[in-house]
Amino acid sequence: MSVQNDVHIFCQNIHQRRDTAGLSLLELSRRSGVPLEMLESLERNILPPEMDVGHALALAKVFGCQIYELFQ
Repeated sequence: MSVQNDVHIFCQNIHQRRDTAGLSLLELSRRSGVPLEMLESLERNILPPEMDVGHALALAKVFGCQIYELFQ
């Protein structure tokens, strides 16, 4: 697998889980503490360079899943 494919899977999982939960980007940002601009980039399949594991962990907590599930 390529890094680009991994990024695509991560971004798609974030989008799908957000959509399923019925959360706006603004609400997801508020609940997770992940900056809105970062979430907007993920929606465009772009992994922001400033994103780190802490951001992914915060998103996993909001979605009620394990962090590794966001990468599968």
